[in-house]
Amino acid sequence: MKKTLLILVLFVFTFGLRAQNAQEMVDRLKKDLQAKPDAKRIAVIYSDLTWYYSKIDIDSALHYGDKAVIESRKLNDSTLLAQVYSDIGAVYFIKGDFINSKVHYLTAYKIRKLRNDAKGLAKINNNLANIYEKTHQYKQAMAAFVEALSYFESVKDEKNTSITKGNIGLIYLKLKNYPKALQYIGDVVRFQEKNNFTEELCVSCLNLGNVYLQLNDTLQALKYYDKSVKACTAVGNKKGLSSGFNNIASIKTEQKKSKDALAFFEKSKAIREELHSDLDKANFDLNLANEYVSAQQFGKAKKLLLSTQKFYESSGNTEKLQINYKSLINVYAALHQPDSVTYFLDKLVVLDEQLLVNKAEKQAAELETQYQTEKKELQLQKSKAEIALRESEIKKKETQFIIAILISLALLIIIYLVYRQQKLKNKQQQQEFELKSAIAKIETQNKLQEQRLAISRDLHDNIGSQLTFIISSVDNIKYAFDIQNQKLDAKLSGISNFAKSTIIELRDTIWAMNKSEITFEDLQARIHNFIDKAQEAKEDIQFNFEVNPTLKELRFSSVEGMNLYRTIQEAINNSIKYARPQSVAVSIQPEAEKVLVRITDDGCGFNRETVLMGNGIQNMEKRIRDIGGTFEIHSEPDKGTVITIMLGIQSQKQQGL
Repeated sequence: MKKTLLILVLFVFTFGLRAQNAQEMVDRLKKDLQAKPDAKRIAVIYSDLTWYYSKIDIDSALHYGDKAVIESRKLNDSTLLAQVYSDIGAVYFIKGDFINSKVHYLTAYKIRKLRNDAKGLAKINNNLANIYEKTHQYKQAMAAFVEALSYFESVKDEKNTSITKGNIGLIYLKLKNYPKALQYIGDVVRFQEKNNFTEELCVSCLNLGNVYLQLNDTLQALKYYDKSVKACTAVGNKKGLSSGFNNIASIKTEQKKSKDALAFFEKSKAIREELHSDLDKANFDLNLANEYVSAQQFGKAKKLLLSTQKFYESSGNTEKLQINYKSLINVYAALHQPDSVTYFLDKLVVLDEQLLVNKAEKQAAELETQYQTEKKELQLQKSKAEIALRESEIKKKETQFIIAILISLALLIIIYLVYRQQKLKNKQQQQEFELKSAIAKIETQNKLQEQRLAISRDLHDNIGSQLTFIISSVDNIKYAFDIQNQKLDAKLSGISNFAKSTIIELRDTIWAMNKSEITFEDLQARIHNFIDKAQEAKEDIQFNFEVNPTLKELRFSSVEGMNLYRTIQEAINNSIKYARPQSVAVSIQPEAEKVLVRITDDGCGFNRETVLMGNGIQNMEKRIRDIGGTFEIHSEPDKGTVITIMLGIQSQKQQGL
């Protein structure tokens, strides 16, 4: 039962009760648009379309989400804008893009915090906790869920209290605490059945079925999967319906009902293809691939497993990746491709230290089996010799000749077996040595990571809290006393602003220290966030950030990533502070086997022959030089400034077979 991957569906909060059939609501809302309503109504319709399309078509949901953002900004309606960002975050969550989901939820969080919207903040915290759960950060997820639960219980919001309890139950399910999971999710199902919350039952019955499945109670599991399918059909929840069919298929697989299992998998697949959800598609394809393996259709299984491998590696989903690697090893073994088997065995070893031990045990068992087989072959040969000897007594003329041949053959076999056994023993010793070396290397890396985390915690807890105290003290002085001296007031403001900027830089440093390496997606999100803040501070400047999508697999060390980020940050700050530009552009493109970064502004520029270079430019040049790159700056009066950075870093893509 544990070999079959089940889909655990988390609750996602929405704005208000939207329990009607999704496709019907989409059709109705599009008719409302044709009636040419006012601007406020158009923005609301776009927001609703974002939500309802998330159930049936992810791409359309994102399309209308962008429209809703534009219309909400035109209206300057922060309440609606926060809801739109939350809806888009939910769409990305369904799609399996947790980075973009988190970015949009945090944007909504910032708006709701400015509005002192406690209820909205609790909902967003709950959604962020869902992301933590999906990325296996169970401690952070549980803390966020408990905080949200405390708020909903304090205001006696029974519906959201129930949803949050369901999410906590899912964490217990992930942690294999099945009694607790059964208690929490069971309470949620009973509450929703009592209040006829059909849309919510679609998800909670599916989750309760998963709990019973882990408890090996397939009858109860099928019972709640059927309830989930009925509820999802009633409200048009295609995602939940697909998950229900998938999990029923998993049970059929365990019952050796391959024909029924494939039928349910095909139903699930047809629905998932309509949703365009990368995560759901990958999870489904992994389940279907395992079913093909059971049916000995290894070619089809291989194609699906290789496609899901790329997705799980890019998203860092180690739990699913372990299952994927194991299945690929089985497929390649069945296809008699030993090189591929070895390749994925190595990847599995790197992924999980424990798998190294399992691999060694497996190899030892294979050697023992091989030895026993050869031993039996030797015994068989000796038996043949004995038979020949007995026959030689009957055939006296052939006795000496037959005995000589058999003895010679036996000696050759024995010599060969002894040689082969010694060779296998040497190979095993070499593998054991490599295993110990790999374990020692992993332990060293873990110790280094622990040291990084300890230093980052000290920076955050000590220096961060002290800087926060300084800011609070300065602000208290300003508000507690009527300061007439403008110089003193400006000095205090300068201290406060300096401390705030120092905290931001400290957070960036801690972010880099907590990572042994920084993916380009991490760095891209960081730069996006900085440029968004710059845009808010300087609305009269047009910022443009362009990145070539082929750089997605690029990885940096923490020092390389931080130096590049700081250099771009410094270049933009210099443009804003000195150049008085109308536009600032950042472009990152591949060039040969290097990465080209160009920061351009159309500001006043300067003459390098007559202007003394400050520490800022020198620091930027030193940062890039320290990571093996080149730094050039070109500027002319009234013609703007161009900074060019060239890094000799190749993308580190995973190589498959």
